[in-house]
Amino acid sequence: MCTDKDGCGPNEERRAFIAGSIGVAAAAAVSPALAQGPAPARPPTRVLDNPDAIHKPVTFTHNGLPTIGGYLARPRAEGTYPAVLVIAGNRISEEYIPNTCAALALAGFVGLAPDIFHVLPDSAQTLDQMRAASARHTDDDVIEDIVAGMDYLRHQSFVRKGGFGALGFCYGGRIAMVLSARSREIDAVVAYHPGKTSADEIARLRAPVQIHVGTADQNVPLSEIGDLEKVLKAQRTPVEVHLYEGANHGFLAYTRPPRYKPDAALLSWQRTIAFLHRALK
Repeated sequence: MCTDKDGCGPNEERRAFIAGSIGVAAAAAVSPALAQGPAPARPPTRVLDNPDAIHKPVTFTHNGLPTIGGYLARPRAEGTYPAVLVIAGNRISEEYIPNTCAALALAGFVGLAPDIFHVLPDSAQTLDQMRAASARHTDDDVIEDIVAGMDYLRHQSFVRKGGFGALGFCYGGRIAMVLSARSREIDAVVAYHPGKTSADEIARLRAPVQIHVGTADQNVPLSEIGDLEKVLKAQRTPVEVHLYEGANHGFLAYTRPPRYKPDAALLSWQRTIAFLHRALK
């Protein structure tokens, strides 16, 4: 395992990402009293306002019907680019998911976040409500949704032919690994604090895997990550695990201020992009 103190990634790439990542915070209505106070700090990983990325919501077909939404981002420059599937652990309307797609676009990829939670009604807000509403939407159904997104990407003129990357958060990190175990089209997996994954689910996973997790993660015990690393190494799946000292679950999500850890977010993203470039070249 490599900790954030080890400085494992190239500093040059990290500086380049930081320089290109500063975005202008979205405008919001505030009271006159708040308007007179200091402006909130801009999250250094927010890039949605960068004009070099084109991004928008999209809809693609499932079983012949245009029923699944998603969020797509691509570089503004003409050309074809490798595609990366962004697999969320919650609704893709949370801004850091579109932002992740946009950040991928700025790094030279096409990012698509399929709405794997499209079965959830607006009324489902608590975790228990969400679990109840999605109880019949199994892992198999979720993977079928993602496969529909892969088919959508194949038909886009700006997507390079070949394999895909899969980048997931929490439950989405687990699904990214399961998807790769089932599909030979996934050439790289990045999993941020992935949910508990059994050895049987990933027995056929051969694509390289990069895992990011905070040492203070309150949702994913480090022991589970250690067990996962042992399973992957035992079956000769290339794997690297990066630990971030003091970081909690969701440390990349700037939409969650108590948990967002800018230094860890920046370093993990630099490592993610370098890894995807190596695996999807």
